[in-house]
Amino acid sequence: MTDLHTPPSTYILRELHDVAVPESVSWVPQTIGWKILAIVGAIVLMHVGYRLAHHWWDNRYRKEAIEAISRLTPDDASMPKALFSILKIVLIHLDSSHARLFDTAFLRKLDELNPKHKMFDDEVSKRWLQSIVDPSIELEKTERLQLLERATEWVKEHDENAHNIEKRTLAYKARALKGGRHG
Repeated sequence: MTDLHTPPSTYILRELHDVAVPESVSWVPQTIGWKILAIVGAIVLMHVGYRLAHHWWDNRYRKEAIEAISRLTPDDASMPKALFSILKIVLIHLDSSHARLFDTAFLRKLDELNPKHKMFDDEVSKRWLQSIVDPSIELEKTERLQLLERATEWVKEHDENAHNIEKRTLAYKARALKGGRHG
């Protein structure tokens, strides 16, 4: 197997010669510019991957809460208490100072964290919290379904930084009225 290849000796193939195999092309960049571009691209990809992983990690509680809410049935008598517990756990996850909230303060905090849609500022929400404390108050099935839909939508859409944005906006407006940015 070590001897050289000899051309065929037949009359028809006598003039043929072996084709030289070209050198393989390297995929490694030859100039420094391409190497720098590859490094920058790798850094950007790592940053985007980190941001996606961080976003997923920070919002995994939403998925768990939505799954817990979806397991609730409106026919169950303990549904209002269970829904309150789920939303309370989400609030405590966002900030432990929310643990003491109940009644209208609880509903206000839910609406405060979702300033685009004030979902818990009505009689159904107030009756819901009253039904937790007073067993004589019964919610109708339509009210229970409405609460489940609202809670699911709130968990999907709430913004844990919404109250900070409102405070900063109010502080900025107060500074502007007072005499500018450095007033």
